Amino acid sequence: MRKILIEQMEKLNISKTERQILLEDFEVPEEIFEENFIEKHSKKPTKKDKLAFVKEYLKDHAMVEKPHERQSKKEEEQIECILRALKRGKKRLNAEEMADILRKEFHKAGTSVKTVYRRIIPDLLEHDVKKGADHKYYYDSTNLYISEQSKKIEENELSSDDRIEAIAMISKFLETIKDSPVYEKGKKFLKEETAKNSYRSLKDIDSEYTRVIFLGAPESNIRKETWDIIYKAMNEKRLLNLHYVPEGKKDKIIYKVRPYQLIFDNGMWELWAECLKQKHEGKRLFNLSRIANVEVLDLAGKFSLPDDYDFLQIASGNFGCYYDGIPIRYKLLFSKDSYAWLYTKDRIWGDNQSIRETSKGYVLSFEAAQFKPILRWVLGWGDEVTPIEPKELVEEWKGKIKKMSQSL
Repeated sequence: MRKILIEQMEKLNISKTERQILLEDFEVPEEIFEENFIEKHSKKPTKKDKLAFVKEYLKDHAMVEKPHERQSKKEEEQIECILRALKRGKKRLNAEEMADILRKEFHKAGTSVKTVYRRIIPDLLEHDVKKGADHKYYYDSTNLYISEQSKKIEENELSSDDRIEAIAMISKFLETIKDSPVYEKGKKFLKEETAKNSYRSLKDIDSEYTRVIFLGAPESNIRKETWDIIYKAMNEKRLLNLHYVPEGKKDKIIYKVRPYQLIFDNGMWELWAECLKQKHEGKRLFNLSRIANVEVLDLAGKFSLPDDYDFLQIASGNFGCYYDGIPIRYKLLFSKDSYAWLYTKDRIWGDNQSIRETSKGYVLSFEAAQFKPILRWVLGWGDEVTPIEPKELVEEWKGKIKKMSQSL
């Protein structure tokens, strides 16, 4: 009867892939038909009886149209998914393995082995995929012509090993910003990506990749409720009341603010916000570890983000998360052949930067709005750096040096 089935499939112009599926599925119906026919008619079925059964079977089960002519958007996504899998680490996959990948990626929707045979494999064969002697499919990179769909995947996708390594690197970097909403969201995402790309856990992968590490600054102590309230208000564009202890002060001050951005810098988290009370009006930074209490002003309604809310667009200078208003010009003299100059000379420290060589050394000039961190930076270089401008920086620098010498 299988011979009759093959003849009828050829007449109906059924694809080779579809024939393979129908032949594999035909074994059980064939046995049941034979048994039922003999039991009912007390004789074996004739060729005419078998032909009638085969025609009925094909009518109920065969898909005569070519699969790629009925391809949906979802099927295109599935084909891209398998192409990516074949390219990662130059994998070889059979239909069952393809189905497993699709079940994991698309949550069991339309990803049976039959679906792979009928809808996925015929199209893969048109995208530089070939079937090997082991009945597994592989991506053939020797073909000089590469389809646009394949080019797009090849250019943008990492290999399986590269993807796992990238997950490990990002995971280790996230450890430098623990105890923050960013950390929790990032770790959750990486766990999901790990599950898609590996049978190992994120913890196992982290333990394997120890050749690259990230050292963060000492972490500041931030209360979880402070995080949660600020993060929620920032995303919902709600006003906040901050009970804050400014640097160098002992008493709390209440600020009414629009929360714009959370900024991480050298182990510290800062809130970039706009103060609305007349006495403290204007944009400024609040160190989260010095916020004593915070509350959302629900009755005040929502605010809209202004065009100039972004700290990176406003701040001038590259000395970390600090802002003190209008940029001023700085001039610093670096000793020749000093480590300070070797460290500094190839970097951009502020706007309109210039370098001038003199008999005493190199004069670095730039504009910035970060007085305190620049003062600390200059002091940190000791006798290798001397401030020239502005006058306030020179005076503060001299005062600090005098104090340090008197304490000896």
